[in-house]
Amino acid sequence: MIANSGHDEHGKYSGGTAGDQTGTEWAVLPWYNRPWTCILRHPDKTVRELIAQLGEEAAHNDLIGYDQAERWSFWKQLQAAGYRPAKITTPCEADCSAGVISIVRAAGELLGVNNLKHLSATYTGNMRTGFRTAGFQVLTASKYLTSDKYLRRGDILLNDAHHTAINLTNGTAVVPITRAALEKSGVEAIAREVIAGKWGNGSDRKKRLEAAGYSYAAVQAAVNRLLKS
Repeated sequence: MIANSGHDEHGKYSGGTAGDQTGTEWAVLPWYNRPWTCILRHPDKTVRELIAQLGEEAAHNDLIGYDQAERWSFWKQLQAAGYRPAKITTPCEADCSAGVISIVRAAGELLGVNNLKHLSATYTGNMRTGFRTAGFQVLTASKYLTSDKYLRRGDILLNDAHHTAINLTNGTAVVPITRAALEKSGVEAIAREVIAGKWGNGSDRKKRLEAAGYSYAAVQAAVNRLLKS
């Protein structure tokens, strides 16, 4: 299943009324072959899970519709709602790319990940470059593009020229991620490096972590948790 923002209430790309008038402007749909040209995958499962959650919230809130002419009004209302689409109370609009980009930026705000907060992408044509710079993997093998079998929840589907959407379910070929695997990536891995002394101490550690795009508070919380375990 995917969270897909694709057209307004008239089946067009602009000119409709703000909000989802039909329940289909931004909706949860079965995976389909656009075709896709790449998959953008964040290496941290926590980030992917939040992206998927926010995509679901947007698809289920009928105050969020589709209109390319008003595509960034969703981001404005998302900021006002504390970055949770479910809490938006004012009719607004996105399109496919503005919707996905806004959700990834919101995930960055909620998790304190600077690279996501400042995601530089603006439309499908520069999403591949912008997301790669923000730390996403770019997957182009045919097995990721021709079915959802190998997709993970929170992956971003992209056709550079036309469309993008958020994948919501793990494919049948996805091997469950164990705790041991999680510890090799993401905040917990950085926390282990902090404990090993690789990021310095005190204010120097805070400065270096934030410069690298990590939330100092999130990393420190993980350090404290590991030291207590």
